[in-house]
Amino acid sequence: MEIFAHEPLGFDGILVQVEADIRNGIPTVEIVGLASTSVREARERARIAVRNAGFEFPQDRILVNLSPADVHKEGSAYDLPIALRILTSSAQIEDIPIAILAMGELTLEGELRPVRGILPAVRAAREQGIHICLIPEENASEASMVDSAQVWPLRHLSEVREICLALARGEAPRTGAHTASGRHLSGTEAMGAHLPDYSDFKGDPQLMRGLTIAAVGGHNLFLSGPPGAGKTMAAQRFPSILPRLSETEALVSASLQSLWGRVQPQLLDEPPFRAPHHSATLEGMIGGGRPPRPGEVSLAHNGVLFLDECSEFHRDVLQALREPTERGFVDIVRAGRTLRFPSDFQLIMAANPCPCGNLGMPGKICLCSPEEIRKYWKKLGGPLLDRLDMRIVMLPADARQLLRGSSISSERIRSDVGEARARQRHRVAQRAIRSDVQIQGERFLNAKIGPSIIAELCTLTGEAERQFSSAVSTYGLSARASHSILKIARSIADLEGHDKIGVSEIEEAISYRQFGDSDAVYPR
Repeated sequence: MEIFAHEPLGFDGILVQVEADIRNGIPTVEIVGLASTSVREARERARIAVRNAGFEFPQDRILVNLSPADVHKEGSAYDLPIALRILTSSAQIEDIPIAILAMGELTLEGELRPVRGILPAVRAAREQGIHICLIPEENASEASMVDSAQVWPLRHLSEVREICLALARGEAPRTGAHTASGRHLSGTEAMGAHLPDYSDFKGDPQLMRGLTIAAVGGHNLFLSGPPGAGKTMAAQRFPSILPRLSETEALVSASLQSLWGRVQPQLLDEPPFRAPHHSATLEGMIGGGRPPRPGEVSLAHNGVLFLDECSEFHRDVLQALREPTERGFVDIVRAGRTLRFPSDFQLIMAANPCPCGNLGMPGKICLCSPEEIRKYWKKLGGPLLDRLDMRIVMLPADARQLLRGSSISSERIRSDVGEARARQRHRVAQRAIRSDVQIQGERFLNAKIGPSIIAELCTLTGEAERQFSSAVSTYGLSARASHSILKIARSIADLEGHDKIGVSEIEEAISYRQFGDSDAVYPR
């Protein structure tokens, strides 16, 4: 029997083969293969757990090898595969000619405790042709999300004898386990009726228009307004107008949650929404640690990362967002090894116009000095702001809006967004066929259009082209800002069902690059 564990290095990780050699000599257990302290401690946990499970622990010299030997191994998930390898090598359980994945932490009583990273481990095993998975019972529902995986949940180490006999006879998994079907739950079934909806949002119709355009093209968004204007409320409801995740996307999101340490019993098709506190560290935002875990940018993959009161975040944390927002992944370099996590998210940032929040607000007086305002905005930095395609200034809702409410539901907006995204996917797919390239994930969105093909995909009418050239010259826009206007205009045209970008789309797109009344405070 070939027994494999899994080391979660980056998103995919690697499979680790567990080997054991038992020979005459002074009774001892030695674990080699760059095992950390937590892995080496498995020899003592396994010794006691094996005895308490009704087996005999060999009184010989035991050498356990974790291959490949040049990869550092960490965590308690190696307890079960090490114990299984010792039991098969000592002929106490059936040694069958198949490969299995085994992961789990052992208690001294022989019980199995859940471990993190089960879902990516089962995915990696399936890709290598390994379909038999022996894992703790509490991880079973998570592992069963992977198609064609035979999940055998364990409560106690003593159950492995029965399982190996069943596998030798070619029997199907017992009660409590099953061959996964990758069931994909709907947002309503998975999360109930607790999803925030724009039907209870008392906002400006122009704001809702901007949020819809941002959802259509996947554009990063900046919301500016005084306290109480509804910035947080608007952002929290934004995922409700994004298209539901496909089964593949949901599986990736669930895998990232598993690597982070959260057991997710079902596939959820609602886009993830992450809103870290402003005290978040660089490691917490980007990822890292020992063992390396995904950060907030990866946990928001295929969803939304919302930074409320973004000027309160540490400057180095904010500036570290520039690469993940453009590349769609983040690389973490540790001891000469590069670990990659996906991070294709939509960034929404919110801030007051000044420290007191009254700058430019009708009927309000700003008490901030120019120097205080400059320092307030300097923390964000021009390069990061330039990567935010759309900037919307919000004003508090008046009494009439508060009493009237909104008649637009999120589901209605989501339908319009889905139709507009279908146009984008079709357009990019046609170009991919002509160029013989493949579309990866959500890279078909307008916000992801590269400079080399922007002229091909964002075709303008003659009058719109003159309007665009005039705006670039008048406002002194950078190349990135100019491209952002074209991408936004493309999204507006897709929402309206137009093939070409007209003057009205260009004018509306330009308005979303304006920050407010003062250019000194709101640079373009």
